[in-house]
Amino acid sequence: METPGKNSRFAAAAGTPYAARAAADTYRAGGNAADAAVAAAAAVSGTEPLMSSVGGGGFALVRPPSGRAELLDYYDVMPGKGLPASAFGAGGSPKTVLLKYGAGIESTVGAASVGVPGALRGWETLLRRHGRLTLRETLAPAASLARDGFRLCKTSGLWLAVAEEVLRLTGETRKNFYTESGARVYREGEEVRFPELADTLDAVGEEGADLFYRGELARRISDYLLDGGGIITRRDLSEYEVVVREPLTVRYGRGVAQTNGPPSAGGPTLAQMLRVVSGYDPASMPDEEYVRLVAGAMRLALRDREKAYREGTENARVAERLTSEEYAAGQRRAIFGSPHTTHLSCVDDEGLAVSITASMGYGSGIVIPGTGLPMGNTLGEPELNPKGFHALEPGERLISSMSPTVVASEEGGIVALGSPGASRIPTAILQTLIGVLDLGLSLEEAVYRPRFHAEGSMFAYEAGVPAADLGPYERVLAYDELSMFFGGLNAVRHNPQGLFEAAADPRRSGGVAFA
Repeated sequence: METPGKNSRFAAAAGTPYAARAAADTYRAGGNAADAAVAAAAAVSGTEPLMSSVGGGGFALVRPPSGRAELLDYYDVMPGKGLPASAFGAGGSPKTVLLKYGAGIESTVGAASVGVPGALRGWETLLRRHGRLTLRETLAPAASLARDGFRLCKTSGLWLAVAEEVLRLTGETRKNFYTESGARVYREGEEVRFPELADTLDAVGEEGADLFYRGELARRISDYLLDGGGIITRRDLSEYEVVVREPLTVRYGRGVAQTNGPPSAGGPTLAQMLRVVSGYDPASMPDEEYVRLVAGAMRLALRDREKAYREGTENARVAERLTSEEYAAGQRRAIFGSPHTTHLSCVDDEGLAVSITASMGYGSGIVIPGTGLPMGNTLGEPELNPKGFHALEPGERLISSMSPTVVASEEGGIVALGSPGASRIPTAILQTLIGVLDLGLSLEEAVYRPRFHAEGSMFAYEAGVPAADLGPYERVLAYDELSMFFGGLNAVRHNPQGLFEAAADPRRSGGVAFA
């Protein structure tokens, strides 16, 4: 964490140092936290390839100075409007690959795995509702990085290696992510350029997001994907809309946490954990008892996440039940006695806080020719499609674990945070909030603190976590150092003393910046 001076008026933390600097530069150019967040999101889409993309989507939790927060849902939706039933399912011969990460991650790729992306429409909506600058001004730093080049960060280099087979899928994809000789993908520290992506960002900046959803880009995207067996039609793109939702709100201590609510399952899972932990005082607990409490809250909430959140239309009712005090009381009794996503956070001196989590799945292996646009594979991720491949109705939102969060409290000030990491997203956020709000840690101390994760019969932990009582867990994973398995949390804070803090998770290659 950089040490900010007392005169700082803005802080950002993002998935790469380039994105954090783009945010700070945009703020200095007359923008606010919303403008800076869009600049960072666009910069991340180029400098952290396969973590997010213009060909993906996400969520933005915005807390204005008034405190009336809102959630912009610009996540992927199921395509296929106007297509016959025969186009769904095995159409397009989707390919299943085993990504070389951990024990291996099975992922479906190819044109048939691409959902309707919402990134550009989401950024444009965020600027219109909360920003000061134009889309062109906020996309300019990302376009410059893509055109002039940048050094590939460690985390991005890791994920290119993980996805090497996917990135061989088409000649267009190889052209963007393999070295000029075509022998291998780019590695950490090597200079990378995406000139066609730069041209696309410039064009969208001038003409607006309609170029992507209703103009020439829409035609090129739909035609190419349909020819390859995909199911995105021009109607899917033209009818895509950002949904503005009421955030899910849960009281924690003397503060209020606001996060991504239904149909997403990640925010409700975090709220369920916070509700359980709120019945205790973590600061006064012995270390082993603290781990038992928090691990139990994780295990039970993630069990409910897997079993209860299946029908998007029913998720609001499910969340209301699982985040209630009555349900939390039962879970407390049960405990005691019976790198395909990215996140960025920005906050300014007017009290505007923006927390964005974005994803493109693990990547479809498809880049639209002539545009530099890599497309996501959210339709090919089983955890996002519990009903099965292509089982949703066209236009239906996919389920997500993404949980951009903002917490306001007397003891903590304003904290905006979030993380990648699938089921580890809410558990990483939970432990960071406990560190800041209950244990009195600085933001950096809370983010750097060793983490653990309990899910099903598995308990995973980093060195430094007391793990003596492992009774309920059959599988124990011990990490000797901080690992990106436990997320990549990026957080900013305007603390009660009026100072700005920012912390980028050392588990990934993030960066922070102040202005």
